[in-house]
Amino acid sequence: MQSFAFCNRCRGMKVGWNRRYVRHSLFCKELLAKTIKSTVLTGLLSSFVFAFPVSTAVAPALPQLVSWDVYAASPDVDAKKTTVIEKMLSDHDVYRKHLPRVAHAIVVSSNKYELDPRLVASIVIVESSADPFAVSDAGAVGVMQIHLGTWGDLADRENIKLFKIEDNVDLGVRILHDYIKGSDVWEGVARYRGKTDAPESQATAAEYVQKVQRIYGVTPKI
Repeated sequence: MQSFAFCNRCRGMKVGWNRRYVRHSLFCKELLAKTIKSTVLTGLLSSFVFAFPVSTAVAPALPQLVSWDVYAASPDVDAKKTTVIEKMLSDHDVYRKHLPRVAHAIVVSSNKYELDPRLVASIVIVESSADPFAVSDAGAVGVMQIHLGTWGDLADRENIKLFKIEDNVDLGVRILHDYIKGSDVWEGVARYRGKTDAPESQATAAEYVQKVQRIYGVTPKI
């Protein structure tokens, strides 16, 4: 009995070595196989895309480390501050030969350690009258009167030249910053003077703070 085959494309045909069935076998079945393969591949790719979606959004930029220079005052503001500090120093009986340089050093180091330059200038006036060559009987030297017995070894290790205005001011402001950070402004100023638990030391430190406050309090804000 002759077998028949049916195909939606080729319709009915006799199975065997005839032109219609051979054409169906060679072309139509091959087309069907390709279609099936294509359908399966498309399904797999679709599953992959949904399982691992590819974002088209722009990735946020990584935060950049910001140097202190960004937060420091601009050159114009620094120039204004230096002018104010120089006038503040000159309004008192201070050593005037290096006044612009002292004022600039105060502003630079105050910016660096985030302190009010007026406070630093007030301490400079009380400590040394802005004399970079001042030496006290207690062994403190320079504009900020760095005490050699306490800070001399540190200055040697870090190659800090204590009779150089910029080095002396920078170390002094750094010390003051650390004292203030560990307490508050005026307690930090008292500790800068060398306050200890001894009653005499506390009295001397309190008098010192009052001197600094008097100068600082009458100075216009920058």
